[in-house]
Amino acid sequence: MLKQLNGAALLDLLKGGIDNIEKHRSYLNELNVFPVPDGDTGTNMLMTLRYGMNGVKDAEASAGVLAKQFATAAVFGARGNSGVILSQFFKGIAEVLDTESEPDTALFTRALSTGYRLAYGAVAKPVEGTILTVMRDAASVTEAAEPFADFDALVAVYLEEARASLARTPSLLPVLKKAGVVDSGASGLVAFFEGVQKRLRGEEIVIDEPAAAETSAPQAPDLSLVNKDTDFSLGYCTEGLIQLKTDAANFDALAFGKGLEQLGSSIVASLEGDKLKLHIHTRRPGRVLEYCQQIGEMLTVKIENMTLQHLGREKSTKKAEKFLVAEGAGATTFAVVAVATTVQMQQTFLAMGADVVILGDIAPSSGDFMEAFALTKAKDILVFPNSANSILSSMQAGGLYREGRVTVLNCRSMGECYASLSVMDFDGSADEAVSAAKSTIAGLYEIGIYHATKDATYGSKQIAKNAFFSLSDKKILQIGTSLREVTLETVKKTMADADYNVLTIFCGKDMAEEYISNLIEKIEALGLDLEVAAVYTEDTLYSLSLLFE
Repeated sequence: MLKQLNGAALLDLLKGGIDNIEKHRSYLNELNVFPVPDGDTGTNMLMTLRYGMNGVKDAEASAGVLAKQFATAAVFGARGNSGVILSQFFKGIAEVLDTESEPDTALFTRALSTGYRLAYGAVAKPVEGTILTVMRDAASVTEAAEPFADFDALVAVYLEEARASLARTPSLLPVLKKAGVVDSGASGLVAFFEGVQKRLRGEEIVIDEPAAAETSAPQAPDLSLVNKDTDFSLGYCTEGLIQLKTDAANFDALAFGKGLEQLGSSIVASLEGDKLKLHIHTRRPGRVLEYCQQIGEMLTVKIENMTLQHLGREKSTKKAEKFLVAEGAGATTFAVVAVATTVQMQQTFLAMGADVVILGDIAPSSGDFMEAFALTKAKDILVFPNSANSILSSMQAGGLYREGRVTVLNCRSMGECYASLSVMDFDGSADEAVSAAKSTIAGLYEIGIYHATKDATYGSKQIAKNAFFSLSDKKILQIGTSLREVTLETVKKTMADADYNVLTIFCGKDMAEEYISNLIEKIEALGLDLEVAAVYTEDTLYSLSLLFE
């Protein structure tokens, strides 16, 4: 019977929640509204929580200290909308537990309420019927039922209402009701607290699926690329996490930053509570470490030789890199950071003028975005998240970044980014570029054409496995067995409803050029006065994406 939560007990409950998320990761990923392979909620939540656990450096610390370490790391490692919301939830919990060594049920109940309030605050336009609703409902009912005899009683009440609220999500969000599913992020929250409850009751959590890997195993450096005559003038990429000796309120970040400017460039110094995350390019990493030790202690340190990195990239230009950086980045008045899900589009965006393009088949973390911001070397940065699932993490990173102004555009697809970069004036101001991008995006109409991976029902419409269907703004437009016919009917219906001049077809993986050329001929034969072009993306999510402008 657990009445107070010490550090060891808190870690045990967190591990239980994380293990249960991992156990149900595939289910959470597949809990899609539409039968397309884009589900990554379970993976994003799991990786966010793992990042938080990796941030716990002192397993013997008090519950309050461990909660802060966990939450701080989760904020930096947050992936996807569900991951960002979760990280803010735990940040709120940590704020209440603060210096408490062994919080009781009353304090933890208050922490749950603060957690959901912070999570709500992280979303500009909260949507009911999502994980936010379940967080609020469960916390409110738990607060009303207080006091509790022990933590098992508290979690039982929280979990009971969380399940009930989850079951209500389809009635609050029409898109869920039409698809006959519940919200995936909310399901992940329930899975987490089910894991917590199992730990409290001594029940085993058996994980019977492969673990989600954040990245492939790091490759050993190719030492044959360098010798005693190599010019090592590029210096070292130096990163670290510093525990400040003083409270954040008393830390002179401006003076510290000025000192860093004497030691290197590409500086990012992000303060999260009493921890400072540092990134700097320097010729003297030892001097940087000595300077940092004046303000606190190094918790983590990573030093990489940039000359070796550069030579490695030159040797293998076709190798996929997480960050593709333009030559002369930072030379213009503003920089552009974009996200791409394929190497093909990563290279395309770079060629179109982006300064840094992040590659990832899953949503980049807030830390990934911050690293990309630093690589731009710019004071004004425009961000194209290119997915609704990356907007929150990029905004969270923008709020943490201290070395420049970050503007996150409401860009939800690579097609919108492509159109925006096509007309962007890189010699103008950042504000003009933002205005132009917003105007461009507002004038676009995008339709995805997908290959159904399973049988599904959406409202009154039935989608059979292996059928093709066109989808825009959560509305199914056409369904059929032929990709060509679905595409042609979609184009005809779209042009009958509106007057567009240009159609760009973004072609997914395995779309042969001969097939696309024939398809374009068919579209042009419709006599719609429509200029048609094709872009090959290698994307596996859709068969085709039609961008009208």
